[in-house]
Amino acid sequence: MSTDANNVMKKLLQKMVNHLISLKEFKDIDKVEIFFAFTSKHKTAMCQTVYGMKIQTSLPKMDRDNVVRNLQTKLKKMADMSFQHSVCATDIVFDNN
Repeated sequence: MSTDANNVMKKLLQKMVNHLISLKEFKDIDKVEIFFAFTSKHKTAMCQTVYGMKIQTSLPKMDRDNVVRNLQTKLKKMADMSFQHSVCATDIVFDNN
């Protein structure tokens, strides 16, 4: 897709993730930055868009893995319900406080 389309998708994902981390279940996540999003021209079985997240949290590794997995699942469902588009995180980077 074009750079403009990828930027729009990045902004949409950022808005969605900002909403999710405002929920009580993600209170231990301080900040999430979607630092890239690439959308395929062709619909695939797995993901139409791949993205990367930089996550700021002070959670220990064992705890954060479950929380982040849950965040990814909810973001995937939200994108699918909102605009029938499958998304997958390919890069997750932690920025510990």
